[in-house]
Amino acid sequence: MAREFSHGEEIRAEEIALHQKYLDAMAALRAAEADGDEREVRKMRPVAERARARWLKANKRFVRGG
Repeated sequence: MAREFSHGEEIRAEEIALHQKYLDAMAALRAAEADGDEREVRKMRPVAERARARWLKANKRFVRGG
């Protein structure tokens, strides 16, 4: 899932890109849960948690202007 994003000139591009990575990770986690694939769930849960943490950190930076 290591995709690079071109942020361009958009001020919130980093936050938007990280949010999309989080949504992608959550979709993969939910699909694994729906399939009953415990191995994939164990693999995707930390990925989704890290993606969420990165997105929230970027969001705070944007909101606080830092």
